[in-house]
Amino acid sequence: MSDPATAQHRCAFCDRPIEQGTGYVARIDVFADPQLPPMSSEQIESANLNATMAELMAQMNGMSQEELQDSVHRRFEYRLCPLCHRSFLANPLGAPRRVPVGKN
Repeated sequence: MSDPATAQHRCAFCDRPIEQGTGYVARIDVFADPQLPPMSSEQIESANLNATMAELMAQMNGMSQEELQDSVHRRFEYRLCPLCHRSFLANPLGAPRRVPVGKN
């Protein structure tokens, strides 16, 4: 069994070993938007909360525990080496560039 204090991490992107104290931790939290949509007082008064709750429960009935959790909150944690850390900061989502390099 290995000692957790001396355990070596590997970069999530390039799989290089990361010496203790030299890497980075990237955390991503994905969660449901906590803001409610705008509603008028008339809409609030006319809302049938019992029917809305019953509809929500029916939708949830067909979902797995993981699907239910993912619809509320999911946290990811990645270890990065110093080189991949710079690349991650430049484009954290890995999205395609919309502006050519040097034009932004």
